Amino acid sequence: MFQPASLKGESPAPIDERIRNKYLILYLLIIILSFIPCSLFEYLYFTYFWSETFIWVFFLLVPLNFLVAIYIIQFSAILASFLILKVVNLIHVPKEGNFKRSLEDRDYIFWNIRNIIKKWPLYVMASNPFPWFKNRFTLRFFGVKIGKKTICDNSWISSEFVSIGKNVIIGMNSSVLSFGIEQDNFILKKVKVESDVLIGAKCVLLPGTLVKRNVRLSAHSYTNHNAVLEEDSLYMGHPAKLKKTK
Repeated sequence: MFQPASLKGESPAPIDERIRNKYLILYLLIIILSFIPCSLFEYLYFTYFWSETFIWVFFLLVPLNFLVAIYIIQFSAILASFLILKVVNLIHVPKEGNFKRSLEDRDYIFWNIRNIIKKWPLYVMASNPFPWFKNRFTLRFFGVKIGKKTICDNSWISSEFVSIGKNVIIGMNSSVLSFGIEQDNFILKKVKVESDVLIGAKCVLLPGTLVKRNVRLSAHSYTNHNAVLEEDSLYMGHPAKLKKTK
């Protein structure tokens, strides 16, 4: 039976342990690059305000300085990751398909490399004072399409090959997975959710799923691989089955 590769909630960028250590230097490079602008900002802050004349301003602005530093790190991480990802995608263009979960399969290897590149910005954005930045802002940088008035802040969304329409609600702890593992096979297929869809809490959309307009997916349901949920309908179950149409 098809199973998702991971349902952990911390990040939509799992990495094969066999590949992680080999490309650890790439992950560390992105972290270092994200801290350089913040270090320059802090240097200027201390240089200008750490004096007898402005010492009171220094302490008065400490909370603001802390908030600005967080945002500088986060946006620097996104920018560094975005630029490196562009270069990697020129070397090997991401594509959908069924691949081998093998270190000899270039598509599988580069999927892991892309996740390594995206891991740090997704992690730091998860600690943002405005948590919706992680899904609605950061994932868009990596090519995920999320329409206006869509609520998906507490869901787990893959960082590529996902398209979500307008006025969609994705319930708490639900997962939208464009990837999965079936024994030694690795599957990477686009998940598309059209507009005006309601997905209940703790649902799972597996790779290749198409959810058409005005669909309601009941809580604790999951779709099959390549499932099509027809418009104006209610689905529920394991796997999700049609219950009624409008």
